[in-house]
Amino acid sequence: MSSKACVIAFVAIVAGCSSTAPSTEPSAEARAAALSRADWSNPIEVRIDLRDYGFAPSQLRLKQGQAYRLTVFNSGGVAHYFNAPEFLRTVAARELTVRDQVEVTAPPFSSFEVARRGGSFALEFVPLVKGTYRANGHLPGDEHKDVQGHVIVE
Repeated sequence: MSSKACVIAFVAIVAGCSSTAPSTEPSAEARAAALSRADWSNPIEVRIDLRDYGFAPSQLRLKQGQAYRLTVFNSGGVAHYFNAPEFLRTVAARELTVRDQVEVTAPPFSSFEVARRGGSFALEFVPLVKGTYRANGHLPGDEHKDVQGHVIVE
């Protein structure tokens, strides 16, 4: 991968994950309304550090309807994944940015790969559906299958 290549590779992984969240997705109208009501001048900043054999924090607690900017940073030695397909299907995503490189406004997303050490992205979103969602840092069949956590929307 060249130095000008994107740091983030989007992967369409829909892994079988258990959660206590409803299986219905918000409508396009509900997503648009949540984005327009959110205060984007001051989103709550949260961060996840992807590490070799884990990520921290392993649990995020979010409030339904609040604007967030989630930064995912790869501090490990190789490419790492952040998968939370059930959660990501229930948010109103505003944009995803890669520092000074890319801005993506084509949600919904299901997972992300941070392709190199020191790489990161920021996702601005509003959680819409309360529940507990499983998150993990692996691909199906990967040796890091025990790297998991939860996103809790209250």
